[in-house]
Amino acid sequence: MHGKMKNNILVTINNLSDIERFKELGITKYVFYLKDFSVGIPNTFLLSEIKDEGYIFINRILDNEGIDKLKDVLKDIPKNIKGIIFDDLGVYEIIKDLDLEKILYLSHFNTNSESIGIYLDMVSSVVVSTDITKDEIEKIVLKYPDKLTLFVYGYISVMYSRRYLIDNYSKFHNIKKENPLEIQNNNNKFIVYENDYGTVIYYDKIFNGMELLKYPCKYYFINGFNLSFEDIKDALDGLYKEEKEDKGFLYKETIYKLKEGE
Repeated sequence: MHGKMKNNILVTINNLSDIERFKELGITKYVFYLKDFSVGIPNTFLLSEIKDEGYIFINRILDNEGIDKLKDVLKDIPKNIKGIIFDDLGVYEIIKDLDLEKILYLSHFNTNSESIGIYLDMVSSVVVSTDITKDEIEKIVLKYPDKLTLFVYGYISVMYSRRYLIDNYSKFHNIKKENPLEIQNNNNKFIVYENDYGTVIYYDKIFNGMELLKYPCKYYFINGFNLSFEDIKDALDGLYKEEKEDKGFLYKETIYKLKEGE
């Protein structure tokens, strides 16, 4: 992978000590889940803990108290923070006047070029959904070259609830709480993670879309949840772990997506 491409990779950070190791690989853009404003991730950070240039990720659905707290936190945002990734459109109203990159991450909703085009009038970049095929992604990216962000590697969330699902489950069945918790529904396995702000369920296979790096995008996103530095390095080196990874919907359509006109 050439240097220019590595400079466009956004990787979420689990441990601050990994940053120097990523620098050795030529990766210079880091994403930090913001403490008290993130769900589904065990490692979050205060702004004061972030010393390197980076982007903060806000993926909580905020209530009134959370909105007021976020406004207060962002009053004195340090200069090393270059952008904000967010998936609650209400957050846009809070950050729209900040002189920072704004990256909209709507998980399962950025699936067509029309809505993405509207959002691009508001923000710096939009993360394209992983629920569409490679052919559909290609058409969207080529319509907006060098503007979009593609999710290329990591666990993908399938749902988010503000409820404490693991806690409630363990209490109901009077069993020891496991967090994260692995569950199975028919032939499908999932990883469930809970924190103070709710619960996120991930599909247990790592999505490997590294082949999407060939498309002209602003950024390529790697989600480090439940992954080690070595896991990410292997992916960047092109090592495919067949037993742990899959291609998601790149080559098969989801049964949940409505066809045009439906």
